[in-house]
Amino acid sequence: MTPPCIALLARSAESAESFSTEVIAGGKLYVDAINRAGGIPLLVPPTHDVDVIKTTLLRCDGVLVMGGGDVDPSLYGEEDQGECYAINTFNDKFEIAFLLAAIALDKPILAICRGAQVLNVALGGTLIQDLDNAKDHKGHKHEVDVTANTRLATALSGTTSNGMSWHHQAIKSVAPDLECVGRAPDGTIEAVEHRTARWVLGVQWHPEKTAKDDQQQQSIFDQLIYQAGDGAK
Repeated sequence: MTPPCIALLARSAESAESFSTEVIAGGKLYVDAINRAGGIPLLVPPTHDVDVIKTTLLRCDGVLVMGGGDVDPSLYGEEDQGECYAINTFNDKFEIAFLLAAIALDKPILAICRGAQVLNVALGGTLIQDLDNAKDHKGHKHEVDVTANTRLATALSGTTSNGMSWHHQAIKSVAPDLECVGRAPDGTIEAVEHRTARWVLGVQWHPEKTAKDDQQQQSIFDQLIYQAGDGAK
């Protein structure tokens, strides 16, 4: 069986060590998790060219959207309240276009942290720009209660996750095509799934940060690769 190819949506940056030009980058921990699961990551540079997006999707079997900076509030109908950081509207619009095209083609999607937020915004939801208790969600693990009989519960083989959390924003209103399938003990939305697509999952925590040593977190990537491969078709 040919290993599934996963489109890993890259970000642009002005510089990086040993490069003298602008760079296109993706997180190594995401690459490692895809590789461990048996997939082949393909770094996809940001573009607004619809034809390039569609052609890329036709050559890939699944999509992974990484964590990162905040989504431009104007894209969900709000003004910046002064708590947002690292906004890149070009990247936001690229990821939104890519996600919508991937959903239309029924490609399996895993969207992590910022990725889950972009997924929600792409489908018409909104975000909390700064959690009142953001310190409780930055730099440590906390439990997430997962709804039984969901795609996420299947991936985790259970209804509890204890992954690494690192965010100060979260989903406020869930997009109509999504449903909440996981919450933190304080009620923060931590996971969403698409209501009708075959396998579209967004998680607010960072499974890639602990997946090397935590099989339950690695299993989320394993399930993405399974869904993208021949076994789920």
